[in-house]
Amino acid sequence: MSFNSIIGQEEAVSILQDEIKKERISHAYLFAAKKGSGKSKLAFEFAKAIFCQESELDSCGQCINCRKLEHQNHPDFKIISILEAKTAISIAQIRDLKKEIAYKPYDSEHKIYVIEAAEKMTKEAANSLLKTLEEPPSFATIILLTEDTGKLLPTLVSRCQQIELKSVSQSKIQKLLLNKGLNSEQAEIISRTAAGSPGKALAISKIEAYFEKRKEVYDFLRDVRNKNTIEIFAITKKLSELLQTDFPCFDLLSDWYRDIMMIKQDYLEAVINKDYLSDLKKLAQTLDLKQIIKNLELIAESEKNIELNIRAELSLEVLFFKLRQPDQ
Repeated sequence: MSFNSIIGQEEAVSILQDEIKKERISHAYLFAAKKGSGKSKLAFEFAKAIFCQESELDSCGQCINCRKLEHQNHPDFKIISILEAKTAISIAQIRDLKKEIAYKPYDSEHKIYVIEAAEKMTKEAANSLLKTLEEPPSFATIILLTEDTGKLLPTLVSRCQQIELKSVSQSKIQKLLLNKGLNSEQAEIISRTAAGSPGKALAISKIEAYFEKRKEVYDFLRDVRNKNTIEIFAITKKLSELLQTDFPCFDLLSDWYRDIMMIKQDYLEAVINKDYLSDLKKLAQTLDLKQIIKNLELIAESEKNIELNIRAELSLEVLFFKLRQPDQ
């Protein structure tokens, strides 16, 4: 793999290759993009290109450094992420980084550290990292990955070279999915659902029986006002189980009501679920904007509650009973 495997981020790749060419690799970078845009992959390929012994501006994939990175055993490259059962990157993890980064590289001229979900560092961890960025070793580069720059310390952001990744066009994502063996209808639906994220599109494409499960969700929503208690309990049990498999339940629920909102505002080009356009148009005639916004807020609240460890089945039951209620 190489920079050629990065989809839709030609500008970012060009900037990073220019850094390598002019031998002015920064001590700190900030890659900002929503989940699935390829920032982790870009950081990895950037590291490979820096470490590569054969290729000047990219990785060859064959030299010893490239092979070590591919096998995740290069001593001068490390990824720091949230530990299992934790919710943030701790100060202990950053202290370990500070100890390690002081030592010279083992196999290369550089040491590279990638911090995933940097916005989820604790305040103490962020302040500790800031001190390292103020006086970094000449051979070290730290790459921060974030979905939201606004959640990082401004002083931390100011010490990084910012590389903003763009949303990838639907056509490029659709082509990617076609190359992965999906048919044209499946590729079109998923590419719209992915909202500019190739990673999200690929993840959805790997979900077993995705389109059957999607149909079950939307067939329920289409007639949610008329669903009885038993039917609500059944769908909540089903979805709570699917959430354990990373099925994008809340993305589907939100997209449904956002589509209705787009139709209400005569913005048909923005509709994601165009295969349900007829049903969505009918619902747009019965729901006002205030109710649609309320429904979207209820969905967001339910998702947040589950993230806060409220039982998924209970949270979804409350959600669907509220969605069933008539306008007030």
